[in-house]
Amino acid sequence: MNKPVRHPDRHFIPPSLAERFQPAVEEGVFESVGEAVFVAAEAFADRLEFGVTDDVEAIRLSIEKTIEEDDYQDAEVVFAELRERFGGGED
Repeated sequence: MNKPVRHPDRHFIPPSLAERFQPAVEEGVFESVGEAVFVAAEAFADRLEFGVTDDVEAIRLSIEKTIEEDDYQDAEVVFAELRERFGGGED
């Protein structure tokens, strides 16, 4: 039976695992431990979905599938959101 999926910040993860993500949060790589867990889970799910062990190949296949399904945002929109979120100059 499938269980409902909840946002990663609402899941309990062992403190020892959370501590491993904390430096990346403090360096600004992730906004929270929950976001780091979500990104890691997505990468793992891509590996499982595409049956590969190489992260680069999993990312390539994921991008290819996204393009085929027309499920992506225009690059200019993404860059504008990144500039708004992190500041920075023009491209």
